[in-house]
Amino acid sequence: MDAMVISGLNTGGARPGGELVRLSGVHKVYGRGLNAVHALNDINMQVASGEMVAICGPSGHGKTSVLNLIGMLETATEGSVVVANLLVSKLSEQARADLRSELIGYVFQSFSLIPVLTALENVMLPLMLRGRVAAPAQAEARGYGAELLARLGLKTQTHRYPARLDASQCQRIAIARALLTQPRLVVADEATSRLDNGSVRLVMDLFASLQRDHGTTFVVSTRDQRQLSRATRTLQLNEGRLSSTPSDTRRTLRVQG
Repeated sequence: MDAMVISGLNTGGARPGGELVRLSGVHKVYGRGLNAVHALNDINMQVASGEMVAICGPSGHGKTSVLNLIGMLETATEGSVVVANLLVSKLSEQARADLRSELIGYVFQSFSLIPVLTALENVMLPLMLRGRVAAPAQAEARGYGAELLARLGLKTQTHRYPARLDASQCQRIAIARALLTQPRLVVADEATSRLDNGSVRLVMDLFASLQRDHGTTFVVSTRDQRQLSRATRTLQLNEGRLSSTPSDTRRTLRVQG
């Protein structure tokens, strides 16, 4: 899969193999007083460019909160979050949105497709939201979007609407949408939980090829052993506290196939 540059984006940040994400002494509290919920407690973690880091743990123990901080959808109550050498807490809301658009592809637990758009049009949505884009770039992105759908087993579903697709197909469309702009960092929250074994294999093979060929970085939350087995490192999150697992060692990601 050849690299595609939509608009000559240059976000600076980490060199290949260098640090892309760092969380230091991070706490996240929702609410106040007696209603306060301490979701994260003293989280410290680093993610190198080109890694695939999996965060596992029981539901409700803070995995989504960690991803939302890395994805700059939320800010830490205490501590620092650094993404691409930028301290997130020092960025304005607009600056965070701009950086997120240029740097990050996000796969949410809910696929949130637009019902009046076809599968390919939903994949194209990140580009459409950027406003005016030159026709050649639009055509190139459309071709790349179709390629992503094909690699995820959806070649014949390109022009179908979400109402005519099942949950597995819709989730794979959401994954393709997150990858359209070839982000340097992909944040995926339980991305494979709705998928059967064959679909998981397609997704993980695609992730692996992007990691290998383009140095794409992945941070994923999952309880899916099929996805954990393909990660570079695995971290365990329990009751808002992060720890390494026996597999928290660097290893070569293998492409199964």
